[in-house]
Amino acid sequence: MDHQGHGLALTHPIFRTPNEVVFPTVPTPRQKNHVGATSVLYPEGVGETFALVAFEKDAPKNDWNPTLVNHEGFFTDVPGFENLAEGHSAKNLGSLSLARQGKWFYWGYSIDPERTTAPAQATFVNVLHYMRDKRGARTVEFVNVTRQIFQTYLDLNKESGYLRGIEEHMPAQLVPKTRDTYTDHTPAGAAAWLAKYGPFLFSGKGPQHKTERYQQMYEIDADAMALATPNHLRASLERWIAVAGGPESEAREQARRCLHRYVHAEVAPADGDWAAWYQKQKDRIVFIESTGFWWQVDPRVLEREAATVR
Repeated sequence: MDHQGHGLALTHPIFRTPNEVVFPTVPTPRQKNHVGATSVLYPEGVGETFALVAFEKDAPKNDWNPTLVNHEGFFTDVPGFENLAEGHSAKNLGSLSLARQGKWFYWGYSIDPERTTAPAQATFVNVLHYMRDKRGARTVEFVNVTRQIFQTYLDLNKESGYLRGIEEHMPAQLVPKTRDTYTDHTPAGAAAWLAKYGPFLFSGKGPQHKTERYQQMYEIDADAMALATPNHLRASLERWIAVAGGPESEAREQARRCLHRYVHAEVAPADGDWAAWYQKQKDRIVFIESTGFWWQVDPRVLEREAATVR
């Protein structure tokens, strides 16, 4: 990432309070690797030109600045996560330069503050004001990248012809029994496999989902697939609860296994009464992939509850 940025969320307080920030913009032709790409800040993609702004007065030494890449779904599924600006990066869209998660703020520009541009200095002051009220903000711990990484391999192939993700990384990130289902290592084969199995993939549950090379290995959930219940949908959770409370059957056992697999132990009912539990918890819980594919209490709910107690 260089000393510039784009895609700024200009309606956010860090650009408006207490300083109304105005960045001079430089219309810039769309980069080749932007064609057909989307990100959180560019859900419809980039037009033929986009507006670059300068955060630093000159490029950093060795042409280096830190950057977080969100297009692979590392953590941006966390409730309350704020994408506020993208860095100008040689990578795909989605390289964050300004972001907030809980009480933490990421400022992706490494130069000394006095060497930042005047609008950047004003933004930094605004960030300090904004974060003053976030000291009690709640968030969650990162466990694994989301399954979006597999779609990223397909996107990279479309954008640049990159095949290593599809041919090497994709099968290597599947546990052995799941890897056996992935036999066509072509772009078309990878797309077909992901369309069929993607909604039923999961990771983060134990040592079987880590290797020395890869910090996340993925597995097809045979139970969720048999019930035709993609594991991230609230409708699937409700179906599991309904089937788990029904008569003895193979489907009932599959549903119970899904509930234990995806409902975090910290919030799951001790008495096994899933229907009563859901009536009490349904407005408090969310599904988060990057914490290990769990239904768990929304950290924003915990913030509100803590504030009420205070």
